[in-house]
Amino acid sequence: MRKIDHPHGNIRSSILKFFKKFLTTTISFFVSFFCKLEKNEEVIISSAVYCPWKDDLKFSLFYKKIENTTLLDLPRSYTLWSAARDLKKYNADILDLGCLQGGSGFIMAQQNINGKVLMFDTFQSFYQNDGLHTKKTFLFEDIGKVKKNIKKLRLKNTYVFKSRFPENLKIKINKIKLCHFDVNVYSETKKCFEFVNKRLIRGGVLVFDDYGIWGVDGIKKFISYAYKKYSKNYNFIKNYMGQCLLIKR
Repeated sequence: MRKIDHPHGNIRSSILKFFKKFLTTTISFFVSFFCKLEKNEEVIISSAVYCPWKDDLKFSLFYKKIENTTLLDLPRSYTLWSAARDLKKYNADILDLGCLQGGSGFIMAQQNINGKVLMFDTFQSFYQNDGLHTKKTFLFEDIGKVKKNIKKLRLKNTYVFKSRFPENLKIKINKIKLCHFDVNVYSETKKCFEFVNKRLIRGGVLVFDDYGIWGVDGIKKFISYAYKKYSKNYNFIKNYMGQCLLIKR
């Protein structure tokens, strides 16, 4: 059988593949000392090199302003930026569930021109202890600081609420075009999804953070559940960079 010639050269391609595999194996080995990796887990190193956020000056300038208010890395932040940009003309709301210091909500709000951006967090400890998340993890109580940053960044139609979403809502939500889920545990994610699902417009996008992130098994569990029950209603996109996207058909 004739050998297929790689456009970058077979020798060069083989060397690059070898180093990629070597780095993946080596990094996974050292990570396993701190995080117990399962058989279906390893550190992912992509073969892709294009970073679209480096071409987007508007994003780069804005991200520098808010990078200390989010735990999201650049790829995941740019996913929210892009989704909000592509849906900005739809007259419906954007939700950020589990907004913490507000960075992810700020990113989406900067791109929005129609509808409101509504950010929710308990601003308290986790209600549940799933082994990884406890009452001391991801604890941020200063909702006032988030409100000040909304004003400082001059984000229009953007509001933050202290709520265990969707309980005790102080604002009416009719139509949703984009929702970022970052509540980390299965039961809370499921409860939030059930509310959002009934109000999401056709073509609307759901972004589930922490998908595939080590230790956040509740999100993997929820995506498996949602695929079995809602695969006829949504297109599922697993980007394996820490997010899973659902697009309503």
